[in-house]
Amino acid sequence: MFILGDESQHHGKIPWVTGSLLVLNILAFCVQRFVGEPFTNGFSLVPREITEFRDLVGPERVKVKVPVDYYFDRQARQFRTGYDYHYVTIHHYRGPFPIVLTLLTSMFLHGDWLHLIGNLWFLAVFGRNVECALDHGRFLAFYVTCGVLGGLAYVFSDMSSAIPCLGASGAISGVMGAYVAIYPLNKIRLWFGWWVGVVELPAFVVVGLWFLFQYLAAFWALESGQQDGIAYWEHIGGFLSGIGIVWATVLYLKYEQASQPPPDDAASADAASAANGSPRELPVAEPVDPFATFLASSTPEEQATGKEK
Repeated sequence: MFILGDESQHHGKIPWVTGSLLVLNILAFCVQRFVGEPFTNGFSLVPREITEFRDLVGPERVKVKVPVDYYFDRQARQFRTGYDYHYVTIHHYRGPFPIVLTLLTSMFLHGDWLHLIGNLWFLAVFGRNVECALDHGRFLAFYVTCGVLGGLAYVFSDMSSAIPCLGASGAISGVMGAYVAIYPLNKIRLWFGWWVGVVELPAFVVVGLWFLFQYLAAFWALESGQQDGIAYWEHIGGFLSGIGIVWATVLYLKYEQASQPPPDDAASADAASAANGSPRELPVAEPVDPFATFLASSTPEEQATGKEK
């Protein structure tokens, strides 16, 4: 299965922040290739560095559970995986000061080309429409916030871990959460191979199944103790942060909208003051629409002309 794209909801806006984030991630990866392990490990997120608020420098031996063989359980009549514990050495290097900045720097680093391409493709597919709905500056703040909160979720999932975590997955998961909150019925085009071809499914189905997989995989990893190199808790934390921020903002703006006085009340007050002989006040401005830039369905120019692309 491969995600091909989605329905455009740009409405004439250019998602330049999403494009800039794509370029920044590519540039950071090029620096990783040039500088090497000292840069990657030094600026990655390490839970123990955050919880102890100190920069780990030097080699650290980490105990990990890995599969070693497969066998057939005659009693259960099924194949099982045999596991063993191995020690691996992780080299830590000096990072930024204060070390909590790795919550920010780690979201621009990636492990390899496949990791980079996969994350950037998801950002390109889901980020464009979300940026155009939230507006550019607000989208950038939202992206960084989801990345930091996703990183904290990973930290609290194993606070003593010395294994570095890197990637934009937490921030992009937050973007996916915002996408399904704003455009739950938007069509996502999926390619299921040559036999099935391209299928269109609603966003809440595609993203919902993705989140269900992350949720099950996270608890499976906790139960089995096996590490597969994927920070599932960062994905979960970023996704819940994204969908929660959008829903909370919508509720707040609806409250602000409901709290504004109706235009009729303002006109009645103006007429009463004129009847009493008091000086005529300036016309009362129209109530401000709190959704003018948040989840706006068209550009300001289209709103002024009454047209929508």
